[in-house]
Amino acid sequence: MEPERITSSSSGEREHLDNSANTSVWHETTFDSQREDRMVASRDTPNGQTVQYADRDEARHTEVAQDMSYSQTSSPSIVETPLLPADSPQSRQTPTHSLSHSANLNYISSPLNPNFSSSSSPPNPRYRSQSRQSMQFNRVASEDSQVLAASNMASLPSSQRGSMILYRLAVEDKGGPLIRPKPLPPRDSVFTTSGDSIFSLSYDSKYPSGAWNARGALVPYVYDPALDELDQDDSPDDPDDDAFNERTFPLRGILNVGVLSLLILALLCLFIIYPVLSYYHDRAEKDFITGNVLVNGTGQVSYLFQMAQLIDPDTPSSAATRTGFDGLPYELVFSDEFNTANRTFWPGDDPFWEAADIWYGSTGDQEWYDPGQITTRDGYLSIVMDQNPENDLPYRSGMLQSWNKFCFTGGYIEVSISLPGPNQETQGYWPGAWTMGNLARPGYAATTDGVWPYSYDSCDVGTFPNQTEPDGSGPAAALQSNASKAKYNYELSWLPGQRLSSCTCPGEDHPGPSVNVGRGAPEIDILEVEHNKVGSGQVVSQSGQFAPFSHDYTYLNDTQDEWFINTPSITTANPYLGSAVQQAVSALTVLPDDIFEESGAQFTTLGFEYWSDPSNPSDGYIAWQTAGVESARVGAAALGPDPLPLGTGVSQRLISVEPMSIILNLGISPNWQTIDLSTMIFPAEMLVDYVRVYQRRGQTNVGCSPQNYPTEDYINQHMDSYMNPNLTSWNYPTPKNSLYSGGC
Repeated sequence: MEPERITSSSSGEREHLDNSANTSVWHETTFDSQREDRMVASRDTPNGQTVQYADRDEARHTEVAQDMSYSQTSSPSIVETPLLPADSPQSRQTPTHSLSHSANLNYISSPLNPNFSSSSSPPNPRYRSQSRQSMQFNRVASEDSQVLAASNMASLPSSQRGSMILYRLAVEDKGGPLIRPKPLPPRDSVFTTSGDSIFSLSYDSKYPSGAWNARGALVPYVYDPALDELDQDDSPDDPDDDAFNERTFPLRGILNVGVLSLLILALLCLFIIYPVLSYYHDRAEKDFITGNVLVNGTGQVSYLFQMAQLIDPDTPSSAATRTGFDGLPYELVFSDEFNTANRTFWPGDDPFWEAADIWYGSTGDQEWYDPGQITTRDGYLSIVMDQNPENDLPYRSGMLQSWNKFCFTGGYIEVSISLPGPNQETQGYWPGAWTMGNLARPGYAATTDGVWPYSYDSCDVGTFPNQTEPDGSGPAAALQSNASKAKYNYELSWLPGQRLSSCTCPGEDHPGPSVNVGRGAPEIDILEVEHNKVGSGQVVSQSGQFAPFSHDYTYLNDTQDEWFINTPSITTANPYLGSAVQQAVSALTVLPDDIFEESGAQFTTLGFEYWSDPSNPSDGYIAWQTAGVESARVGAAALGPDPLPLGTGVSQRLISVEPMSIILNLGISPNWQTIDLSTMIFPAEMLVDYVRVYQRRGQTNVGCSPQNYPTEDYINQHMDSYMNPNLTSWNYPTPKNSLYSGGC
């Protein structure tokens, strides 16, 4: 027998050799707390040395198998304890020839063994044979086993399962960055004596020869799932629990409630408060457009140029209100400052205005109204008359209308205007600014037939043609009037009768609201300018025109409630009272000399304020103003009943209750005044600075088809009459009058 040879290496390897040919060689290699135990079978080498080949768990030779059987039943052996710390009393022992185990050894199951129980006997360790030649390395525990060992596994209760090994990121501190792993040294590997196994002693090996405690990117730690399980006696809502009774300031709860409260408040503001405020803020504007046929149900008006609303944004704030001649507060409901240059007024160009393309034949005018003669420049509306013949007429000029686009019922209208001509002695122009009920379209004779200038709601002889009985028997005041003219045979009236009277039979053609309501198209003039017939300079005629007529076209003027002149130094009652086609109540006021085109072209304001109460026909008035001052006033009482036998038998005429449209025009006609071309210039220009309409505060009534006096359906049903200026009379059957010629 050769002596035993022991060889040690710097890495802690140890080898035991036995020269017995039948003795197995024990190879015990410890890497990272795991052993490689092999049974080695002998084999002769060329130099005569016996070398054993190993099999892990199965003996290749009969004697090895016998030795394994012997070892398992009779001899205590070393039990692998990979999960114990290196200084444990049950750490690795020197191998012997006896390979049995002891049940009293400290055994800890794998963390992943679901069948572990501390009360059960530990399983038999894997059999490790002993050979004559044994090579052993220092045992180095893995990081996993070191973690388990450091967690005091011995203190675990007997019923507790094995723990898990989890990994966390390694950082320098709680808030620091990840530690970059240290660089690994070069690998160095050695061979077993058998030459068929390679293992590494380097740091990057799965089984390093020594422990490496440097912190890497991942660090293992022990986690026991059983620690998170509640005992049966533990309740998360146990009121005896200290955590349950802990009194802390509920900051998070208060923040949650606060955020929810703010959210609810925001929703209330968006869906309740804002709509209510918006309603009251926009209410006045919405009232402005009530009844306007060009405005839809949401208050939208066709946008054709930079004027988005009824009140022009260029209107100064100082003009937003005024105090009426009646002492009441008025609010602006419409304005056009004409500040946008180069506006045109052909059909469809403007939401509120349209220029006429007609001959105004009812007054024998000598001009053709051409839309091309009207535009805006330098902040003004410009209407130009020239001597360029058109349609066999010697002059060409312009007429601007708001018919069926913008109308108002009651209130105050004002224009600021500069007149054509070289000076105050000019004679021949017929500048006008006036209003008419929307049931008649100015210049379209068929539409005015039987409605202009009626403002009457009684059912009597005043609704009859010529204001006379069907058999022509009277009244006497209508059959003959010295105030009439020879061309009318001195007859009081040549009107065809009130077509839309309160005597209309049921089912007849009538605009409503019922056939019992008298309708018409009265006229109230802002201005008509002419040369003074009794002196020098220019005067403005401001009038109201009515039908039916009282005897000799008279009106009552005994009291100031009936007729009143406020500026007698410059204002007089107009001696012209009317003719067989109209009754007029008017005043003449001298105009300043500097308002003409070549004598300063200064602007002056003219207008009228009117009020009427249909429920009390005697309560109403018209007050005109010139240069900002009230000039004259007529009350509804001046147009009271004219009883028989001296009168015509008509009842109270009304201050207009109809929606009124606006007309601005520059005409020329010998029926207005004598034309003296030597005092005129061409082209002649009338300038309008603005048009503004006011109404009593809280009593806004704008639109061309208000509910109580509609016009829209009636106009649409007779549109051909309203679109054809060549028709001279109403081209539909006249509604039957219940009092006239057989009645209904």
